Amino acid sequence: MTRAYLKYSLLLIGIIAVAIPVACLSQQRVLVRVNDQPITEEDLQRELVVQEGAKLLLEMIDTQLILQAARQANVSITEPELDMKEQQAIARIGSERDFAEELRKNRRTKAEFRQELAAEALLERLAMANHPLDDTDLRRYYEAHKSEFSYPEQVRLRLMLFRDKASADAVATALRDPQADFAGLAKAFSEDPATKDDGGDTGFVSRGDFAKPISDRAFAMQPGQISAVLQVPDGWAIIKLEAKRPAGAQSFASVRETLRARVQVEQLEQATTDWLDRARSRAQITIPDPFLATRVQGLIAIHTPFQPSNLVPDIPMAPR
Repeated sequence: MTRAYLKYSLLLIGIIAVAIPVACLSQQRVLVRVNDQPITEEDLQRELVVQEGAKLLLEMIDTQLILQAARQANVSITEPELDMKEQQAIARIGSERDFAEELRKNRRTKAEFRQELAAEALLERLAMANHPLDDTDLRRYYEAHKSEFSYPEQVRLRLMLFRDKASADAVATALRDPQADFAGLAKAFSEDPATKDDGGDTGFVSRGDFAKPISDRAFAMQPGQISAVLQVPDGWAIIKLEAKRPAGAQSFASVRETLRARVQVEQLEQATTDWLDRARSRAQITIPDPFLATRVQGLIAIHTPFQPSNLVPDIPMAPR
């Protein structure tokens, strides 16, 4: 029995079971007897409604509100977007195998899960449509968080590492030739797998990114200089300083899209809560069963989020 079937069949059957008159008890199917006390199928259905009915019913209500609003606003989600969200869900859980196991435990098919992802993605799009971001908003955020986009004094190096000093000394001797190519020698002889294929290029690095002997020497050198052989924790090293960059900050223009993505993520939870609150309050929602109606209204009152795709509730949802 899949979760979609559980949603619709148990709610309907359970609601009917709640209303079954006492006179019909003799017709109810007994599932188990405990010291001659029967537990019927209707007892089980009633308990399912008590435990899960209101939550599932609100999820179904929210789904309809989202789909109706999306159709009205002509908002849709593409298959590639769904693929990306599915991969994010898999990464959050751990692996494809873990994902398949969680689907099984939650009685979901993959198709049902993608439908849930689609509804959540539509909600996010509808919610963020009410929170447009312009450059004024982004620049305000940039100024408030400018330290996060700053960087300290940095250097760009070419680095060669060796396990033994004899190899390092041999390359150091070769580097005394004015025509020697540091990058070419690094590709041929360096034993550092992280930089070897790039001719030893580390990109810009800060103090502390490398072992202290390398950092101390690098920040004391001038561009173009090549160091003597340095002893480091993993062996021996030779470095060439390519460039220095003083402390500074990334420009607003260079981080604009990063800012946009970050602000949207930070606003998303509140935006979706606001959208659901408005949609739920404006909709005509009629629940004939008073017990279910009270339970659903209680969930609405505490701003219950819409997260049907959350297969593992004890793992916090990652930004999507």
